[in-house]
Amino acid sequence: MKRDLIKWLIIFLFVISIFWTYFYVSKNGEFEKITHVTVGKELLNERKVVYLSYRFKWEGIGNPTLKKVEFIKKDGTIIAKVDDQILINSYISKFDFGTYHEEDAIKEGIVKTLTPVKGFKPDDEFSLALRVELNDYEWNSDISSIRITYNKFGQSVFQNISFDEGLITEE
Repeated sequence: MKRDLIKWLIIFLFVISIFWTYFYVSKNGEFEKITHVTVGKELLNERKVVYLSYRFKWEGIGNPTLKKVEFIKKDGTIIAKVDDQILINSYISKFDFGTYHEEDAIKEGIVKTLTPVKGFKPDDEFSLALRVELNDYEWNSDISSIRITYNKFGQSVFQNISFDEGLITEE
């Protein structure tokens, strides 16, 4: 009887340790923003579309698969896919290019190299490219952070990354 109790206790501890290890490994890791750029509001007021790129680094166990990137305003609301005030599309870029007007990004071939975020598997450093178009020129909010949602070892995880400097400056 005592032997069976010890055997079941060992099995129980073994199963618990496997589950704990799985959840620890699947949640371990984070993205780090390496570079940051902003764009002046007057540039967007000229009805120009701007491309921006931000360098990120994945630090952790395993390789996540990106699902989506969301943009959070300073008031805490998430910018919808169809927003009347601002339109932001996110892509993965092969290189970090800073800021480009849409015409220049097309001429330089940057737009052709952009790939969708969904399904991308970063292994180290990568660039997140944003296509930003301001539709409401009285827009007075800004982006305070982004939320990267990804899968890792079958678990859906998200991380908020601060954009303290914002995305759009008044200058």
